[in-house]
Amino acid sequence: MSSYKVGFIGLGRMGSRMAENILAAGFPLAVWNRTIEKARSFADSKGASVADTPKELASKSDVIISMLTEPWITEDVILGTHEMKGKAVIDGFIRGKVVIDMSTNHPSSARKMASALGGVGCHFLDAPVMGGPFVAARKGLTILASGDEDVFEKVLPLLQSMGQKVLYVGDVGTGMTVKLLLNLHLWVMMASYAECVAIGAKLGVTPRKLTEIINNTVVKNYVTEFKAGKILENDWKPDADMSVAVKDLRLVADVVQEVGAPMLLGSIARDLFTATMHLGFSDYDVMAIALLYSRMAGVDLYSKT
Repeated sequence: MSSYKVGFIGLGRMGSRMAENILAAGFPLAVWNRTIEKARSFADSKGASVADTPKELASKSDVIISMLTEPWITEDVILGTHEMKGKAVIDGFIRGKVVIDMSTNHPSSARKMASALGGVGCHFLDAPVMGGPFVAARKGLTILASGDEDVFEKVLPLLQSMGQKVLYVGDVGTGMTVKLLLNLHLWVMMASYAECVAIGAKLGVTPRKLTEIINNTVVKNYVTEFKAGKILENDWKPDADMSVAVKDLRLVADVVQEVGAPMLLGSIARDLFTATMHLGFSDYDVMAIALLYSRMAGVDLYSKT
């Protein structure tokens, strides 16, 4: 049983599974969600307590974890920059507490929160994760933590309750930077696989056959071994929906623009995922980018599967 109390903010597809693992590891847990009914349902079924506001959550927790969708939402919940003014995490803090943002966020947002929380004597780590909901459910995430290394060591058992690998990657904001780069690689790789699947189908090689062959070669990867199942089974229930890819690629484009580096493949991938979303697939899993390609190629992916 841990000696510190944990507060968890954001009980979506990822956050709910991560919070379950924290409870399973024996940490006392309080939860808050922007849709409070979701927090109450989670608490009733899993044995956590519920806070009515982020401020209340912070007042009863030693370590607060956020897992939210957009930088501005995270900043509002943590710092009270918009609707949460006076009710935010920072309003319920006393010296020595720790905030860990595990969302996919902008590095500058991480540094902004670290500075504000440091001003009231509290600590901040950014610790985004690699892996989808099914990976989170089995405690298989890779966690990319950055910030004060002594604080990292203090909360390491908590991070290990959610992840198979916990990597310390450097100063505040480095975790978010690395996460965005890894996601850039992922989304480009996913678009490349979808392109190959559509062209293959056009040439008479079914998606299943092509994927089986790829996975018996050195070019197999996470997309072909795991995410490809969405295409092969015609299963579009989202682990991550199209807006996640579009958001990630928007954030990395912002970072790239700040330093004046090229993002050629990433820009194409962003346009492809955006187009897929606007075709009516916004609630589909991100692998529905293959449906965009099948339309452009004029081919039915399932005609010979």
